[in-house]
Amino acid sequence: MIIAAIVAACVGVALIGVAVVLAKDSPPETASSRIPVAEDTYVVREEPDTVFGARDTLVSVSRADYYAVTYLKFQVAIPSGFRISGMSLQLQADATPPAGLQVRSVLSSEWNERELAYTNRPGLGQVLGSPQVSDKNLVSFDVGGAVTPSDEPEQAPVDVSFAVTNASDTETLTMFAGEHGDGAPALAVSFIEVGAPDRAPLDGHQGGPKPSGSVSGTPSPGVSGSAAPSASASPGTSPSTSTGNPPPPSTIPAGRTLCGASFYQENGESYTQALAREDGYFGGLESVRVFYPGAPAAWPGNAGKANRTVIVSFKYNPKDILNGSKDAYLKDWFAKAPRDRDVYWVYYHEPEDNIESGVFTAPDYRAAWKRLAGLADQAGNSKLHATLVLMDWTLMSQSGRKWRDYYPGGDVIDVLGWDVYNWDKNKYTPATDLVGRVAAISKGEGKPWGIAEMGSAKLASDTTGNTRAAWLTAMANETIKNKGLWITYFDIDWTTHDFRLRDTVSQRAWRSFCDA
Repeated sequence: MIIAAIVAACVGVALIGVAVVLAKDSPPETASSRIPVAEDTYVVREEPDTVFGARDTLVSVSRADYYAVTYLKFQVAIPSGFRISGMSLQLQADATPPAGLQVRSVLSSEWNERELAYTNRPGLGQVLGSPQVSDKNLVSFDVGGAVTPSDEPEQAPVDVSFAVTNASDTETLTMFAGEHGDGAPALAVSFIEVGAPDRAPLDGHQGGPKPSGSVSGTPSPGVSGSAAPSASASPGTSPSTSTGNPPPPSTIPAGRTLCGASFYQENGESYTQALAREDGYFGGLESVRVFYPGAPAAWPGNAGKANRTVIVSFKYNPKDILNGSKDAYLKDWFAKAPRDRDVYWVYYHEPEDNIESGVFTAPDYRAAWKRLAGLADQAGNSKLHATLVLMDWTLMSQSGRKWRDYYPGGDVIDVLGWDVYNWDKNKYTPATDLVGRVAAISKGEGKPWGIAEMGSAKLASDTTGNTRAAWLTAMANETIKNKGLWITYFDIDWTTHDFRLRDTVSQRAWRSFCDA
């Protein structure tokens, strides 16, 4: 498109429409720019090889017989001595847009509108925001979280891609493309002097084990990994508490249920290669489950490399928490956690078997949680969410357990997470039973909740995989209906079962959930 050529010629030389002002009440300089779209198109599931990049309109819809997603790319030049402090994506709809619009990050900007089709589309990443709509049908999204801030004084131009999805199965969103001229997509970018604190976004644009390869952690589908038995630590050691002003409360995001997965590295892959493989299977995961078998790796680690919502667990014997020996490391770990995405941190997921076998005690486990929550609070990061993850087996009467034995209290835990599996060798346990049970307990406690692990091997009788695919869809739908935060599939070849989704129909089912 002509606009793209103009922008490309200007990148690295000058910003289009930049205004640099010296704020009256504060020393840092600011700048702003309204950048026209460089590349835009849409892809259609039912026409997987068709390219729509020359059209002057863009389409997004989720009908059963017609599924379309809009892709947008912008080339952002950053003024010398500045960094990005806010961005607003602005789209002009041709009529009142339907409810259910979202903008998501795109996992690669290596695409162009002349070649992009459904078959070669890049995967989608995290949800960045929901829209604000003006009375003239201008749709704005706050997308400031799409770019990680940098304090480098000289920065190369940045390609930033977005996808616009529409959950409506009846109403199509139609927007003007760059080829339309007036009303073309634009990105309003604000900049601030390097080293200065962030300012608010631009006015008017705020948005409302057993793989073949190395291990990325130690999950346990129903059985926790064991630590060496040791004497109980004294629960009398006081939990760390913050000083000064109270920390901001954990802000749990509202909105759609995020799709996700846990996975291992296979055949010598790096973690980022394994993540890209999983994104390829499922069209872009919105959340990722990461396991650290002991101490959490320093950021970024695998949890940070995921670059999206993460459910990350680590393990220490409670005595090592209660004696304060891990305070300095963990305080630093919490302080350096990302602030541009949600981090659901988990201390010793599935502790039930370890407690039952005497590795440590339930009182020590609860006391350790309280100390850890105090350390996390000192970070002052509202994106950190203390998440207790238990087995769904614990909720069944035949387990002989009481889930509250492991629960340190609602003042400590922000989110309840559950590991839910189909262990029946003859059928897929109904989603209403599996999801309904954990949802009811969570709602009864008044806590947001999610499914941290979910899986089923493909039954021997399910030769085509169609029945498992239907079960996957039912599990996702039941979680959505009960307003779960996320549901992450255990895409791992475990010692007892191969849970991986490698048949086409099962992959398609989970991808449909991730793409929605």
